[in-house]
Amino acid sequence: MSSLLNRKVTVKPDLVARNNDDGTIVVMKMDESNLFFKIDGVAADVWKGLNDNKDLNQIFSEIQNSYDVSEEDLKKDVESFLNDLKGRDLIELN
Repeated sequence: MSSLLNRKVTVKPDLVARNNDDGTIVVMKMDESNLFFKIDGVAADVWKGLNDNKDLNQIFSEIQNSYDVSEEDLKKDVESFLNDLKGRDLIELN
């Protein structure tokens, strides 16, 4: 199975995100559900990178340089977050 880090991610256009002063990000889906999600830590760093149109390998490298975490644990965390976003229909994986 190939890594999600080699896939292209597109953030769905019907989302609004706000960066909070505490480092968290609130993402709201602009549809009839009015759902919102609060993300922080590594997940917030991934989200910021996606919004800056960085590829996943670049995002991963930047996060790895910023946190004291093993490559394996970080990969699991990032891929879990991406799968969660995909499951909530917030991103497309190509």
